[in-house]
Amino acid sequence: MKNTKGNGGITLIALVVTIIVLLILAGISIGMLSGQNGILVKSRDAKYNTIEATIKEKVRLAAYSAIAKNDGVLTETQDLRDELDKVFNENVYTITEVKETTTGWTVKVKHADYEDAVFENTVEKTLDDDVTTP
Repeated sequence: MKNTKGNGGITLIALVVTIIVLLILAGISIGMLSGQNGILVKSRDAKYNTIEATIKEKVRLAAYSAIAKNDGVLTETQDLRDELDKVFNENVYTITEVKETTTGWTVKVKHADYEDAVFENTVEKTLDDDVTTP
């Protein structure tokens, strides 16, 4: 009679080792997703930075447009406000303040996804100066 006991199955030790390895990999994966430097945090930060850069660029575009329409010098808040309204015509942005300073204007903009954040930009009065974000 032939011995039918072969090596065709998995041993209990091999199964336990496999499960332990899978648990270690799952722990590492969860840590990479949700840690302080995880993928989810980095993607949230990237979205915020993109919105901030978009707002800065839109303010710069509006300021340069207003300056160009006024022969290279921006003197009226309403001119800037009109151009900002044209550039920020989407429902996700809200211009909360356009305030004149000694060197130009401060423009504060809110985004619908970040209600607690106010993106503040400064606008200089002439084309020679750059629009900057503090």
